[in-house]
Formats: sequence, C-alpha cells, structure tokens
Amino acid sequence: MKRGFERKLIMIGALWNLVTSLLTIFSYNSWFTSQGEKQLQNLDTNTMIAGSQMVNNVSKIIFIFGLFVLIGAIVNFLVATKIKDNEIQYKLIIWIGVWAILQILSMDVIGFVLYMLAFVLYMAKNKAIKLSAQKLQNA
Repeated sequence: MKRGFERKLIMIGALWNLVTSLLTIFSYNSWFTSQGEKQLQNLDTNTMIAGSQMVNNVSKIIFIFGLFVLIGAIVNFLVATKIKDNEIQYKLIIWIGVWAILQILSMDVIGFVLYMLAFVLYMAKNKAIKLSAQKLQNA
C-alpha cells in the first residue's frame, strides 16, 4: 500500500511545528521579555531584581520549548521522507504516537489532529498489509 497520504500529513504537521516553533522563539519570547520588563519598571529595587530573574528564567523556558519543537519538526521532515510503502515500521508508529501525545500535552490541537490522523491511517494500512500478507501466505 502506498503511504503517500501519511507522508503528506506528517510533512504538513512538521511544517506546522516549524512555523509555531519559529513564532515561539522569535515573536513570543521577545514579546514576553519586553512585557515583563515593562511591568517591572515601576517597582522597588528588590522586587525588580527578583522579577527580572523570573522573567529571564521563563524566557529561557520559552526558548527551550521552541527549540524542542523546532528539532521535532526537523525530525518529522526526515521521518516523512523515510516512510516505506508496503512495510510496517514499528519505530515509526511509536514516534508518531509519542509526538501526537506531546502535541496534545503542549495544547497544540492542530498539530495533534494532523499527527493523530497520520497515526490512525498508518495503523489502518498496517492492518491491510497484514491481511494481504496472510492471504498470500494461505494461497
């Protein structure tokens, strides 16, 4: 069976992850830092020091999360190119399932839907491949 639709879904999901990671790293991170600095301007010195440390720490977490999603997007582009037709790749099943769970844990509903659709279609075609292999074996 051809795996073209699963390939396309994973590519679209990887492109979505790429866009969201770049927005997170560059737009959201800089917005959060500037808003945090703006809120800390009128506070006393001790509160300002503690608040600036907190803003820096949260900003680092935002950057690390964006970097994690960016690396996941690159991996998913590679995974999409390595999908083989008429074969069951068990590591691929695990990867797509884990990545779909990570998408829903990060509240990325669009990414979750794309990867879950790819996962379900991949599993359905696996069933068809197994059934056709059994019929060939019985014949």
